[in-house]
Amino acid sequence: MKRILYTFIFIITCSFTLFLSCDSPEELTPKVDDKTNDYLIPTGSILSAQDRQEVEALWDEYNNAINQ
Repeated sequence: MKRILYTFIFIITCSFTLFLSCDSPEELTPKVDDKTNDYLIPTGSILSAQDRQEVEALWDEYNNAINQ
């Protein structure tokens, strides 16, 4: 009899916990209307010949390492 009573109390406790844990459906932050569609595009810099050679050397090293 005690086992049935403890099981019943456990089920009731779990049920109350489940039903009371979500007290409001609006748990997200409110949406704002001040969104923008303007994006800042980063300005690139033109590489010098020496920098370009360094980048190409690193690129070749990478390609050789993954194509083994």
